[in-house]
Amino acid sequence: MNPYNGGHTHAHFGATTCQDGHTHIHPGVTSNPIPTPDGHVHRMEGNTSYMDEHIHSYEAFTGPKIPLPNGYHTHYVEIKTTENDGHIHIIRGFTEASKE
Repeated sequence: MNPYNGGHTHAHFGATTCQDGHTHIHPGVTSNPIPTPDGHVHRMEGNTSYMDEHIHSYEAFTGPKIPLPNGYHTHYVEIKTTENDGHIHIIRGFTEASKE
C-alpha cells in the first residue's frame, strides 16, 4: 500500500506514566494501516514533550483493531519510551477512533 494513498490514520494524545516526579505528553498521528493476519495495526513513533530538562522517544506498533459502533474502531497501545535522565516512561491507552 502506498503510504500516501488510501488507508486511514489515528490521532493519539495522552500522558505517560509518572516517573521521577513528572509525566510527558505524547501527541501524534499513527502510520497508515499495516496489514497483518489478524487485520491491521499502525506504527506509532515520535518524541514526548519536553519536561524536567529532557524528552523521550518512542516507537512501537498498536494492537489489532477494536471495533466500535457506527463503523469506527480504535487500537490499544502500550509502549516503553527510551531511557533518558535515568528512567523510562510507559505510554498506555487507545488511539482516537477512526473509520477504515
